[in-house]
Amino acid sequence: MNLHHPIKSLIIGALVLGLSLGQHLWANEPTKKQITNGSTKHEEVASSVQSEVESTEKEEVVKKRKALVKEALNALSGTKKALKALEDGNTKDALAALAEVTGQLEIIISRDPHLAFVPVDVEVTSTDIYADLDSIKKAKDQVEDFLGNGEVQQARVLLSGLASELVVSTISLPLATYPDAVKAVVPLIDQGKIEKAKAALQSILQTLVVTNERVVPLPILRAEAFIKKADDLAKQIETPALKNPTKRDEKDEAKILENEKFQKEQILEQLQNARRQLKMAEALGYGLKEDRYKEFHESIEAIEEKVHGEESPQGVFASLKRSLSQFEQFLFEE
Repeated sequence: MNLHHPIKSLIIGALVLGLSLGQHLWANEPTKKQITNGSTKHEEVASSVQSEVESTEKEEVVKKRKALVKEALNALSGTKKALKALEDGNTKDALAALAEVTGQLEIIISRDPHLAFVPVDVEVTSTDIYADLDSIKKAKDQVEDFLGNGEVQQARVLLSGLASELVVSTISLPLATYPDAVKAVVPLIDQGKIEKAKAALQSILQTLVVTNERVVPLPILRAEAFIKKADDLAKQIETPALKNPTKRDEKDEAKILENEKFQKEQILEQLQNARRQLKMAEALGYGLKEDRYKEFHESIEAIEEKVHGEESPQGVFASLKRSLSQFEQFLFEE
């Protein structure tokens, strides 16, 4: 694992799912064009709230960064410094760097002798699927057919693309092996076995392990963003109490009503987008054990009824936004 920075770059893996004549089609430009209009629509809708999704992603990374241990980061950096010194033929600097590494590790161990892993890096991976609900359902049916016929590998390939998620992984330094492995390099350098010392350091750097992963479905983040958009639009609609017909002529009143109608149409569109995202999360099997999707859909229907009626839609989103936020937190903690 090549960890040149405290935080690795965002890795985007776009997995494109389509079904045509019983074949599964994967991520490349021709494939995207072969997929149904529904998947193209999904891609356009998803991109409309991409900034909100990225904001949540950054918040999670910042939270994880705070847990990184300075001494462990220094030890990791010192190990790389020692390897670079050996590659440059500078054994004196390599030994000095390894001495610093040993000191940093001793500080960590003295604080907590029972500590097994120390976080040193955060890796963020985003995987998305560009397909409509019908394609996802057909894919799931085909997986069942494959498994029923014993075609496990065919099912595995198809299942690997059924994901739309953000994964935040914590990369840790293993204290059970790292300190002793570093100390074992020093005699190799003293004996002039530089190639073996370099190989040992490279091997040490590859012993970093993933100790924690948080997974949250992107459709849930998008649904949350669409609900917020709808809420913002609702706040722009005047409440009946604020309307004062005595100070407006018929033309002004007609314009206000027309604008209100347009605003409500926009609210309903955002709610429909949120509903689709929730159905996609449910179809992909995220958070099913919480059994919250029925509650979410009922909340959206209740809001839609208020939007269709004479009652102002202001203030009706709070409960749904709170429930979605709690659900998102539950998924992050899984």
